Amino acid sequence: MAEESGGGLGEQVRVLGGRYRMESLLGQGGMAQVYKGTDTVLGRPVAIKILAPQYAKDQSFVDRFRREAQSAARLNHPNVVGVYDTGSDDGTHYIVMEFVEGRTLADFLSSGGSLLPERAVELASSVCVALSEAHKAGIVHRDIKPGNIMVTRGGEVKVMDFGIARAATAETVTATATVLGTASYLSPEQAQGKPVDARSDIYSLGVVLYEMLVGRVPFGGDSAVAVAYKHVQEPPEPPSRINPDVTPSLEAVVMRALAKNPDNRYQTAEEFCADLDRVRRGMPVAATPLLAETQTVASPVTATRVQHPTAALPPEEQRSRWPWILIGVLVLVGVLIALFLIGRNLLNENANQVGVPKLTGRTLSDAEAELKQRNLKAEVTKQVNTTVRPDTVLSQSPAPGTTVQEQSVVHLVVARPAPTAAVPDVSNLTVADATSALENSGFTVGKTTKESSDTVPDGRVISQSPTAGGQATKGSAVDLVVSTGPQLVSVPPLTCQPIAQAQKHVEDAGLVFAQSGNTQFVSQCPHAGRVASQSPAAGTQVQAGSTVTVDGTEDQTPTSPPSP
Repeated sequence: MAEESGGGLGEQVRVLGGRYRMESLLGQGGMAQVYKGTDTVLGRPVAIKILAPQYAKDQSFVDRFRREAQSAARLNHPNVVGVYDTGSDDGTHYIVMEFVEGRTLADFLSSGGSLLPERAVELASSVCVALSEAHKAGIVHRDIKPGNIMVTRGGEVKVMDFGIARAATAETVTATATVLGTASYLSPEQAQGKPVDARSDIYSLGVVLYEMLVGRVPFGGDSAVAVAYKHVQEPPEPPSRINPDVTPSLEAVVMRALAKNPDNRYQTAEEFCADLDRVRRGMPVAATPLLAETQTVASPVTATRVQHPTAALPPEEQRSRWPWILIGVLVLVGVLIALFLIGRNLLNENANQVGVPKLTGRTLSDAEAELKQRNLKAEVTKQVNTTVRPDTVLSQSPAPGTTVQEQSVVHLVVARPAPTAAVPDVSNLTVADATSALENSGFTVGKTTKESSDTVPDGRVISQSPTAGGQATKGSAVDLVVSTGPQLVSVPPLTCQPIAQAQKHVEDAGLVFAQSGNTQFVSQCPHAGRVASQSPAAGTQVQAGSTVTVDGTEDQTPTSPPSP
């Protein structure tokens, strides 16, 4: 771990694992600090979460910190902040995460204002989709709150801090030695120290949606214990009383998510997502307004008895109470009519609900036909995939078996082939120029083979595969054959060989045989008709087709010098 002098952790630690350079502090909580940093190997910005020094020596906190990395790494979804790496460097435990350009939802809500209902539903839907993926992987977040919801500059939502158990602070509540979440967003079962499941995340998201709609959380108090008590005992004020723009359908969805009893909430994130989608499209929702769980509703008989005067009252007093009796009767009739209409709507809605079929692995045309047959709609997103046939359904939402209202939208992710492009002609280019041309067109250089060529200069491309002008997948490799220049052959040794035999050897080597017409006496070749000398010399490397010229031998005995 590279260090520089300084007082705090952020001033000392500069590079973790020999790779991740820490730069500026982004934020901190009771258990960890988050820094902006750079992956020096890949050259990309990252977020680096560091376990606070006071917990680094506590193995239970270290184990929880590692579980966060493991939990988040199991999720690969566009609405979840990705985890790239985790490790420990000289006692510093860290998690390397995707760096998200944007602000937390808490930053947006810090002014105390509310969001437009349409935008609040949109943001809650994105968080709901992320929770759906987490719950399918067996992960319960346990701390859904605006501070853990990032909104990018493009308006996309990313949920972070999956799987972490936070340390107890003034803003959290501890039960059975386990930190359960931030008090304002606790589910009743978390506040009571009971086991939690996916429905606890649904309650917390309901609190976040409530806050987005009215500008404050449903329960406040002087301490975390007071807030937790209200989560368990008090019904929330209906959001429409604070913000009249909240429609009855949206209010019903919020109140169902905030049900004290988990059995009265949405049982899965998919159900929550489906009702939010219905609100967005102006359709009837599955949720109905619930009476506060602590409220006792008088039966019609009891209500009637309360309204009737006693026989002991004098006639004048009885007459003075008749208007109130009439009002009571009218209220009772209104309640009965409302109950009748609600029941009829529920029956109609149930009659119009259908199950979502399993569509993954099927072709898009088959999936659309199946949805049409069930009176459902398809919304298709294309995704590059080279392992299955194009137009195969890769994933779907809602999940198979989910019950939804007719005319609901089923989101399908469908495979599409990788994009193609025309292969450029790189023949007769240098390898460097050919590489540049291929990369500019979206390709890479594959296998390079060298061959001799009489027509293509040394170092230039002779041929390519795939050939120029054809369509190929972007990112695929193009193989090249590169020239080494003309082919060279070795001149054979010819001295003392018969002329005819020497000519055959020369021509067999791909060379041209020629006689100079000159003859000379060579002592080692005393007979005429043989090769006395050759040019080029034996063993010389020449281009194929070059000429080898020879001189012949003379049949002559040298004359002895005269005697003195």
